[in-house]
Amino acid sequence: MTFLPDDPELDSGLRPRWRPIGPQAAASAPPEPRPPMTEPPEPRPRQTQQPEPRPPETRPAETPPPGYPSPGAPLPGRDLRRLDAQGADRGPSQGQSPAAVATAPPARAEQSVRESSIPVPAYAPDALVAAADGRDRAAPGPAEGDQTASSASRRQRSDQRKKRRGAAVVGVIGEVLITLGVVLGLYVVWELVWTDVEANAEASDIRQQIVEDKEWIEPAPAAGGQYAPQHDPAVDPPPVDENPLAVPAFGEAWGILHVPRWGEGYQVPIVEGTHRVKILNKGLIGHYEGTQGPGEIGNFATSAHRTTYGKPYNKVADLQAADSLVVETAQYYFVYKVLPGERGRDCETNCGREIVYPSATRVIWPVPNEADGEPTQRIMTMTTCHPMFSAEQRYVIWGELAYWTDKSEGPLEELAGQG
Repeated sequence: MTFLPDDPELDSGLRPRWRPIGPQAAASAPPEPRPPMTEPPEPRPRQTQQPEPRPPETRPAETPPPGYPSPGAPLPGRDLRRLDAQGADRGPSQGQSPAAVATAPPARAEQSVRESSIPVPAYAPDALVAAADGRDRAAPGPAEGDQTASSASRRQRSDQRKKRRGAAVVGVIGEVLITLGVVLGLYVVWELVWTDVEANAEASDIRQQIVEDKEWIEPAPAAGGQYAPQHDPAVDPPPVDENPLAVPAFGEAWGILHVPRWGEGYQVPIVEGTHRVKILNKGLIGHYEGTQGPGEIGNFATSAHRTTYGKPYNKVADLQAADSLVVETAQYYFVYKVLPGERGRDCETNCGREIVYPSATRVIWPVPNEADGEPTQRIMTMTTCHPMFSAEQRYVIWGELAYWTDKSEGPLEELAGQG
């Protein structure tokens, strides 16, 4: 028996209805359409009356279109199933003929197709064959396997590209960090080493200029090993009381500081002013403008770097009570002695040292730490940064004038070891 479609159109993609032709066409006429049932229909009773036999009809041989199998050829695996409206597999009920099942209403296109005992006709539409072929096959075909392998290869290449990009980014960051490290290392070398080299060279040139000045007097040689007499300022005031030293101009070098505890070769020029770039960064000792001069009553205040740029006051914390601080001018030596004690710990007045903040300008007043005090002592003040490699605080040293000498009377005993 051959089945032909009732309607050549596929009802908007749905499975077409089929009608049988041949001797049993009258007996298997499609029933009237009925509403979908939630329960399987009751089986029809078998027909007892057989139709009258008819002579067989002769039909010309059918030639299938190109690409279609021959009529009646089996299609393996392409069987149909029908689902009711609720998705239950109806299948051929007991006592129900295949023709009755074939004429039942078609299932929806989106519902999957399971196995049934009804074979797919030879000229079934492609949509129906595809549905019957089973789209959820367990094993992929060759084309699907190639597609899966291609997708895996693409993912692998994408992962490799991401890894290469990540490695490139890490490499760039590493190079930047290495460059920054080299730059910082060079900056540290420049700050801690090279600035000292440049500042010491410039300070040496300025000291040579001072010594070569026509007004600068070299100490007379010691007669019979005798040194210049020491004049007590309390008994024999220095000449600066009657003839004060002329106030130098800003940036003018007018003296040299000697500190025997820091070595025989310690000879640093003293310059008027405390400008950081123009004076202190050149390895020089700056004299606070407006404070008293060396040997005068009041406060002779100075400042210098503790680290870098020649670091003239690098060992200021090593000074001890009674250490000598020698200020050399064109004609005189003024010898100060470091005072004992630390202010705030074991003394309150006339102390030798203190650590303060930069805003504590009281340390350079005519009477240190006393705003309205009347100066009676000849004080020398040394200020520098504290702690090391920081400018957060100031380290202060105070000394008092012990004696003075005239360079024309002979060499100074404290500087006897200097060449």
